[in-house]
Amino acid sequence: MKLVFCGTGAFGIPALRALVAAGLAPSLVVSQPDRPQGRHGTPSPPPFAAAAAELGLPLYQPERVNRPEALERLASEHCDVMIVAAYGQILKKALLDLPPLGCINLHGSLLPRHRGASPVQGALLAGDALSGTTVMLMDEGLDTGAVLSARSTPIGEHETAGELHDRLAQLGAELLLPALQWLGAGSLQATPQDAALATHCGLIDKREGQLDWALDAAVLDRRIRAFTPWPGAWSYVPEERGPLRLGVARARPTTGNGAPGTVLRVDDAGLVVACGVGALLIEQVRPAGKKVMPAAAWLRGYALPRGCVLLSQSKLEP
Repeated sequence: MKLVFCGTGAFGIPALRALVAAGLAPSLVVSQPDRPQGRHGTPSPPPFAAAAAELGLPLYQPERVNRPEALERLASEHCDVMIVAAYGQILKKALLDLPPLGCINLHGSLLPRHRGASPVQGALLAGDALSGTTVMLMDEGLDTGAVLSARSTPIGEHETAGELHDRLAQLGAELLLPALQWLGAGSLQATPQDAALATHCGLIDKREGQLDWALDAAVLDRRIRAFTPWPGAWSYVPEERGPLRLGVARARPTTGNGAPGTVLRVDDAGLVVACGVGALLIEQVRPAGKKVMPAAAWLRGYALPRGCVLLSQSKLEP
């Protein structure tokens, strides 16, 4: 079986490594072009492209995969199956029709729930008890194709998007090899999705990380976990020189009452902040320009008074 694997983010990396280990290395890896990264804007490869280079696999990075020159390049591979995982571009019909056995997608949710670009964050934001990975036969819709296989997993009480992402990526690696074997043997049954059960999740806007203390503490806990590690969750500490941005890396709901945003308690466990309903114990913070640290360690160097009111938005930001 000849394979082409398309990916940009890190979600497909465990599956790519599993293919190589099983002697099914793709004849071509397709990823998006290198992009400027960091303070100096140095071009850097996407995570998936970097993994392919590390494994010594042929790499192709077109700006637009549906353009004629890209279609011609991919057609020349004469692959049997094209695999897609967190690629970031929608494949049009001409491309989907190239491999005789079809294009399959690794998706980080239990389809049809959380179709779209942010299924891991979507599950956390919704407060789902379960998530999982689905192997799907792609069609022209957005994550609407028939399901080839899927596996569920409980979401941990304190699990972040980064932690759940890595577990679901590993599930994808475990599901992919059997799916390819069954697909090649013609013995794999595809189950149509029930569109009536579908939910959708779009791209994450980094501004969504601003914490609104008027919300329920349980909702804020889910938002903090969903936006860790990216774009991060944050609030503002009022100062005479202007609001100080304070990242919130880990927190959990607790008891407490007060006006939303009010610091109710400061101790060795961290700081407790009143919410619209309940309160939030902030256990880890990320001060501006610094790494994540225990909130108690930050408080030893920053005198945050009880009764101080954290701001949901800085006046300096739109």
